[in-house]
Amino acid sequence: MITSDSIEEFRKYLVSGRWEEDFDYRTPDGQAEMLDMLEALFDLCETADEILTKKLYRNMRGEGSEKNPSVGAIPSGS
Repeated sequence: MITSDSIEEFRKYLVSGRWEEDFDYRTPDGQAEMLDMLEALFDLCETADEILTKKLYRNMRGEGSEKNPSVGAIPSGS
């Protein structure tokens, strides 16, 4: 399972410029591996977006609220 900490660590690795430095020092095979990893990350993000979008649309239509009626409910007195 991916943790929030590992995602944050990878984000910092990317924005720090270290990913680019590591890429420049790699052989062509190593560079291809790094690019494949980023492509897999993009695919993962697309899948997560699709799942989240479906879930949000179901909640907006009121579907699935039978399972947990308090989810998205507005407290009384608000």
